[in-house]
Amino acid sequence: MKISLTWLGDYIEFTEDDPQKISDAITAHVAEVDAVEVQGELLEHCCIGKLISISKHPNADKLQLCEVLTDKGSKYVVCGGTNLRIGMRVAFAHVGARVKWHGEELMTLEPVKIRGEQSEGMICAAEELGIETIFPECTGHDIVDMGDGDLDIGKPMKEALGLADVVLHIDNHAITHRPDLFSHFGFARECIAIGIANWKSTPEIKDIQFTNDSLPFKIHVDSPALVPKYSGCMLEIEGIGETPDWMKRRLEATGWRSINLPIDITNYVIMEMGMPMHSFDADDLVGDVHMRTSKKGETIVTLDSVERELPDGALVISDDEGIFDLLGIMGGLRSSTKDSTKRIYLHGAILDATTIRHGILATGHRTDGSTVYEKGVPACFSEPGLKRAVSLFLDLVPGARVVSELESWGDIGKAEPIDLFVERANALLGVEIEQKRMTKILSDLEFDVQDRGKGVLSVTPPLHRLGDIEGEHDLIEEVGRIYGYNAIENVLPSASISPPARDLRTNKVRDRLVNQDYIELLPLSLIGPELLKKSKISMDDCAELENAIGHETSIMTPSTLPALLEQAGKNMLEVEELLRTFHVSTVFKEQADSHTELGALIAMRSGTDLKSDPFFLLKQEVTSALQDAGYAVTIDVCKSVPDFAYTGRCADLLVDGNVIGTIFEVHPSVRSNFDLPANAAAVTINLSAVLALDPQEKIFSAISEYPAVSYDTTVAMSHSKSVGELLADIRKSSKLLESAEVADLYGKESGEYKLTLRCTYRSAEKTLTEEEAKKEFAKAEKILGV
Repeated sequence: MKISLTWLGDYIEFTEDDPQKISDAITAHVAEVDAVEVQGELLEHCCIGKLISISKHPNADKLQLCEVLTDKGSKYVVCGGTNLRIGMRVAFAHVGARVKWHGEELMTLEPVKIRGEQSEGMICAAEELGIETIFPECTGHDIVDMGDGDLDIGKPMKEALGLADVVLHIDNHAITHRPDLFSHFGFARECIAIGIANWKSTPEIKDIQFTNDSLPFKIHVDSPALVPKYSGCMLEIEGIGETPDWMKRRLEATGWRSINLPIDITNYVIMEMGMPMHSFDADDLVGDVHMRTSKKGETIVTLDSVERELPDGALVISDDEGIFDLLGIMGGLRSSTKDSTKRIYLHGAILDATTIRHGILATGHRTDGSTVYEKGVPACFSEPGLKRAVSLFLDLVPGARVVSELESWGDIGKAEPIDLFVERANALLGVEIEQKRMTKILSDLEFDVQDRGKGVLSVTPPLHRLGDIEGEHDLIEEVGRIYGYNAIENVLPSASISPPARDLRTNKVRDRLVNQDYIELLPLSLIGPELLKKSKISMDDCAELENAIGHETSIMTPSTLPALLEQAGKNMLEVEELLRTFHVSTVFKEQADSHTELGALIAMRSGTDLKSDPFFLLKQEVTSALQDAGYAVTIDVCKSVPDFAYTGRCADLLVDGNVIGTIFEVHPSVRSNFDLPANAAAVTINLSAVLALDPQEKIFSAISEYPAVSYDTTVAMSHSKSVGELLADIRKSSKLLESAEVADLYGKESGEYKLTLRCTYRSAEKTLTEEEAKKEFAKAEKILGV
């Protein structure tokens, strides 16, 4: 976006003369200025010269000796231009001028000898003076050709070309949320608000006298939501006329190429008011007009003479002969205004920004108009933009007159008041701004501000700001940026540097498992329905993503088990016999809060004896890990066996009577799904529930001064008999019994197996004799049936 300071001068008077300071203020308060372009910056010490004589250079085939009449008399220079002729008016740079040598490196001209001949200055090509947009054909070896004759000989080039403007190059990304700033009107308002200018004349739109005559065609809108506001009318002209120099200069300064007067007027209005306009040759329209969306495969030849294939859903205008306008992006060649045009249909349409954006991406074609449209042109710009364009037609185009009624539909929206709390605004901005100052800031931005008392302002945004002002936070931002963020004192954030209290319980569990040869996994928290199905986990309560990257990552993981099984299936052949893995992850349910879960798995490559059974190993190692964190785990019969667990080989884990997880042997069908060759056991523990419980405190107890006596006994056991109940009975048999635990076991998963129990006895008062210890152990043997 380019903004002309001369153009802004039609409406405002700057209180600051330095363009760089104006640029700095706009950058600080409104939008970033990428560059400050001073027109004709390279034209200092340059004038219009006239070639008086040309002769061949005695020492160079491609160079010529030229005498040039300038404002400082005749100058002799060596020149390599290929289009030189006697009497030609040229762009002459005196010694001391700064030029771009061959359009690239800047250099200051000095008197110099070229192949033995003195040269005092330079006859320039357009790119050497930065005026290639004015003389696009005069580049390279072609010298700027200003025609023949004596007109303006010696006149400064800057004055002759009318290059007295300063142009600010605005970063479009900085105003992408402000479609009102894609105009000189918009920046004039901002300059007033930030205090670098005063109104010279408030922009006013002349009223237009439309006739009562209907349009010669009917307009049908197939999708009214895509064209929410519209204004148009018919004009008749005697000829298209000639674009005045002042308009050409302004358009060229802001990046537009002058084409013809009707098109230049529409481009002028978009730069002045921010309202994209388009003019059609009405005599090229056949039948009624339809505003609709395109169908894939339809084509249009646009103004640049390119035939474009259209996608589904692009906004277009068509008549009985087909599509003649790619609405909001580029007009069609068939309906364009030409030298022969006598009737013009002029319109200003407000279009759905999202649809325009999709059209730009689908066609790969972007224009200046579409860049404005995709930001969301305010509806209130439509009719004033049309009236401004019509006014320029009536003033500038020969014989122009309005010959139809105003074709209009849609509304311009309604602004709702927003409460602004002064105290809250100051707290967020970190500075004390008086209510009176806030009121002035917002009023200068054309907000309506009413004092409701008690530090509350009722603020109604102007219609051209309906798209970006939605709540109090937006008003606070407006106050902050106009007040100036640079005016707010820098205050470094303060915070305690004391390290926060850390809960190391999860780390203790991790460390213990790692020390027991477990490998920690770090899988994604996203899985697919196929993996859940293989794991025999229902999807009924799973949390599915609405915008998933892919099918295999479409579900928030409901359990740690699928990742453990998938990894085991891929890596079983990489281990000698036993694979131990675990991971800690957040798991999710559709109808419940997420929680942290610990999952662990032991899988074997081949069968084994009872002592090395994965279920018993996992139970022992996981309970010991939780013991390190301060939790004594007990086991009970599982009340609800999940589908992925083997019935009869599944148990609940409890802490203080609360179920905190499930340990189980993986169901054979699940093992088969993951190609696990032998037994596998897994555990899932709700760590969030565990950590919500207070860990047991370790209480010091003195080491007994009397020795203990231990006895081992081996008994035959059946899998149908509970070892836990047996141990509970033994522990009640004697007050001298210090501990009773399983020392060893061996056998198979079916039939009888051998169980070795160890009973330890100790007295707190004396050393037990052999007879006393055996007497107590006999009670245990009686329970065991030995």
